[in-house]
This record gives sequence, structure tokens and C-alpha cells, in this order.
Amino acid sequence: MDSARLHAPSGNADVACPPRRPLRRLGALMLVVAMLGAACSSDSATSVDDSEPPVTESAESGVPEGQDAASGGTLVLAVEQWPECINPVTSCANATWTIWSVLIHYLPRLMELDQTNTYVASSLLVEAPTVANGGLATADDGTFTLTYRLNPGATWSDSTPITSTDVWFTWRAGLDTTGTLSTIGLDLITDVDHSDPHTAVITFSEPYAPWPTLFSGLLPAHELGPDTDIADKWNDEITVSGGPWIQEEWNQEQHIMVPNRTYWDTERIPLVDWVVMVPREDTDSELLALQTGEAMAALPQPFPGARERITGDLTFEVAEGTYMEGLWINQDAPERRFDMTRNVRQAVAYALDRAQIGEVALGTIVADPPVLQCAGWNPGFGPWCQDDFARYTQDAAKVAELLEAEGWTRPDPDGLWINADGEELVLAWNTVAGNKRREDVQALVVDMTAPLGIGWEIINYDAGELFQNRLPVMNFGPVALYANSTNPDPSVTSHYDIDGVPTEENGYTGQNFTAYRNQEASDLAFAIDAEVDPAKRLGMVRQLSKILADDVPWIPLYILPNMIIWDTTAVSGPGAYVSSPYGGFFDIFDWTVLDK
Repeated sequence: MDSARLHAPSGNADVACPPRRPLRRLGALMLVVAMLGAACSSDSATSVDDSEPPVTESAESGVPEGQDAASGGTLVLAVEQWPECINPVTSCANATWTIWSVLIHYLPRLMELDQTNTYVASSLLVEAPTVANGGLATADDGTFTLTYRLNPGATWSDSTPITSTDVWFTWRAGLDTTGTLSTIGLDLITDVDHSDPHTAVITFSEPYAPWPTLFSGLLPAHELGPDTDIADKWNDEITVSGGPWIQEEWNQEQHIMVPNRTYWDTERIPLVDWVVMVPREDTDSELLALQTGEAMAALPQPFPGARERITGDLTFEVAEGTYMEGLWINQDAPERRFDMTRNVRQAVAYALDRAQIGEVALGTIVADPPVLQCAGWNPGFGPWCQDDFARYTQDAAKVAELLEAEGWTRPDPDGLWINADGEELVLAWNTVAGNKRREDVQALVVDMTAPLGIGWEIINYDAGELFQNRLPVMNFGPVALYANSTNPDPSVTSHYDIDGVPTEENGYTGQNFTAYRNQEASDLAFAIDAEVDPAKRLGMVRQLSKILADDVPWIPLYILPNMIIWDTTAVSGPGAYVSSPYGGFFDIFDWTVLDK
């Protein structure tokens, strides 16, 4: 991937020069300081090639020459999974960390989740649409109209107003972009009236209950248009911002942001001068970066022994998570040795002691981690998650019954099951390389299922390869261990849409990464989206949950807690959004760097 160029976005002449404060024991992060040092001149600077500006560190103070310590400072953050690319519409946005480390800081939202994970109007809106204010209306013909009244003071970082045309453009880009990640919800929109720049009137062909989840990242029509296929744009730089930050640089080595000083939401104008994010893509390297002062905060996935390893000036917070972790079964896996039938899927589920898996994965972090017993809903969000998967406890007799019914035999009572074609029941299993918690789960399950005749081939990849290259084109598995986001709204259409299985024919559009094709389940998922009565929605959710428990498109394990670690002597402010789907770095505009 090409590196992003260092640029100064228009409308930001008042952006501060690089921070005049020490970066503590930078070590490997000296590259960051070198890059920042290029932005402003210094009396002591030496003229060299612009591509590698010099930075000389004072041996006594640790401050680069020509810099002082009185400033908003530089916030250095360790990022666990580094995106391969940052396009907000294509498979680049399939990775959680594309959102957490990049998109959430630049793209304005219409509705947003507050600290209680309740949808409220963002500062881009005058008010949230309701029936009472005319923002929500269902016509006699069944069409549904959603009216957003935009804040007339909202602008992009180049001073261009944010208008209803941007809402229209975002809708069309979501539908028209080659390789778009998902069109769920957008495909029900028949029109976005943007004749009034401060009012967007969105018409759906039918009621759409998860409407607050749409338009969670508006795109600037004036910058990206007029072509609404943006597949070849914003893959390695975000050139205009509608959020608290402006991108100075993004590449595979670092991500540099500066405050958007013209941001209309004055309460969210950042307090620090610069943010530098660097990849630290496994638990050990994240923790080392924090312990040595190379980074000030990190959002690692919970890892075994966390309480014992986080010591000294480091502190951490673990809170209720928003991601469900499980074994996701790709029925279209190109390298599968046999079909992943329902009997095989059920047999694998009955081969697992999921309570033990949860204890190994999370027991040193949270007490008595509960087993997730539904396939798509978070028990912490409303009444949607039931106990339909509770039947799946380790049961050798059920494993044998299910496999024998499809002609599998076990000639060696201590060996693997073998099908009629002579293939052993060995499943290729992918997860994120270097993620100790997941690798510990793999080791446990290998030992756990061996006595039941099920084997595994462990093939792990770095996060970018797995989530942005392999998952979107269904080139994984047939089993993968990863977490998927949950939402306060019970919509699960993206998981179970029968037309949302990414294929070559549809340009690998969609997020049904299990290739689960059950028309009844797909229809129910869409019906849930179209039902605005909570009681009726709950009945439909329970009906769908029972179907999923019978079919086992994937095997739920646990809700993954969220964790944030920070150096209390270096930064103040982390922790407010640790349980947010936006990630614990969402509110870095409120963080401050502490003087030493």
C-alpha cells in the first residue's frame, strides 16, 4: 500500500506546530518524532533530504532540540490491529480498528451512541427525529419517512458546510461503490430529498426500525464526488474531516492527527496538539510499549494474566463488552475437505466445553465469565438474547450420533472420524496471530476435542490479512475465531441475509461471512428490521434465535470484555468510553497529556 502524503488540510492555518514536550523514552517511536519535526522549522535544524527530517534528542532532557515542554503535548497510542486500508465503504471498514483508530475521528454521524449506549442526536443535528416532531412518519402505503434537520453551523474542515447533499451522497456511495461492504438498510431507501441544504428527507420503501444505525459516517460530496463509486478514494488518506481531528498522515507505520480547530462542536475540540498512533499488534508488544513509556495508552483485547502484568504506573479498566466472540463457520470455505453440514456443525458444538473455554479465555480478567447462549445479540442490550444454545454442552454421545447419521465412522476408537470419501474430520482454523487469548483457546480446544475424534489445523494470520483480505472474499476456515460487534438495536440482518453472502458474482458484497443460507432465517431477520413494535420484534427475535440454535451457523462463546490500559503519570482522561462500540479512544479529544 502506498504511504499517505503529509499534508496540511485547508482551513487549518492555526494548527499548532509539533508538540514542545518530551516523548518519554521513545525508542522505536523516534520515527514518529522525526516525521512531526518536518512540519515546522527550528533554528537548530540541519538541512537534509525532506523525506527524512533530522531529530536530535537531548541526552539530558529527552526533548528534541529546539523544543520546549510547555504545550498541549503529544498523545501516543498503541493500536492492536493495524488496518490494511481505510476506505470507509469497502472491505477496508470490515476491521474494527479501521473504525476505532481512523474513521470514528473524522466522519460525522447523524445519530450517535452516548455513554449508556443509547442512540441520541449528534451535534450535527438540531434534534433527533421523532413522531412528535414529524421526523418519523409511516404513510398509508407503508412507506417510511425519516427527516433529519441539520445544524446550520456544521462544516467540514475546509469550511465547506455539511449539508443534506452529503447525506444523499453517503447513501449513493454505500450502494454504488465497487466492493461495498454492506447495503443493508441503504437498499430500502428510495429517495433522499436534499433540496433544502439543512434538511434531509429520507424515504424508505417500508418501515426500518434500525434507522439510527444508518449514516454513522457521513461522506463529503464536494470532496469525493461527483462519482458515487469511491472504491479508489480514501484508501490511504482522509483528506477532509467532519470530526474533532484532521489527518496529517496515515501509513503502515503510524497515524498522525491534529485538532480540527474549526470544529463546530466546541466541547469536543481536542486538548492535545498531536495524536500519534503506532501499531503494536500483539499483547506483549503493547504492554512493553506502555511499560517503557513508548506509548501512553492501549486498547488490548483482554489477555490471560492481565492483573498480574499491569503494574507500576499503569492502570487498567475492564468493562462490559460490545463484541461477541465465537467460532464462525464458513460453509463456502474454498479449502474445505468436506461439506460443513448442519450435523457437522452441531457435532462440533457438542464437542466443546464452552464454560471451560470462557474460563481459560477470560477467567483471569473477570470472575465466572458467562457463556454466550444466543447467536447475534448481546445479553447486556435489552431482552433479545435467550438461552437457546444452552443445550450445547460437551456430549460425546451426541457427537457420535450426529456424525454416524451422515456416514462418518471411527475405525480407531482413539482416532479421528472419517467420512465415506476417506477424509478425516480435521478443520482448518484461523484466528489472529499473536493474540495469546485466542491462541490459548485454540490449544485448549485441540486437546478438548481430540478424545471425541475431531482434529484441527491451526493457520493464523495477522489482523489485516484476516479481516480485510480473507474474510471479505470468504477465503478462510472453514472455522475462524474472532469477535463481531453487537448493537443496542436487535438487527442481525447483515449476519443472516441470504443474499449477503460475499461471492465473486456479487462483487464480494455483504457480511454473511458464514455463508449461511436459510430463507426462513433471512426473511425473519428482515422482518425484525421492519417491525417498530418492540413486543412484536421480541417475538420475532426469539423465533429466529431458535432457528439459529438448530442450524448452528456459528458457535457463540462469550461476550468479549473491553479493556483499556494507560500510564497514569503520562495521560489523564481514559476510561469514559471503554464499553462503547466506538472504542476507548473515541473521546481522546477530552484527554490531556501530563507534564513530567
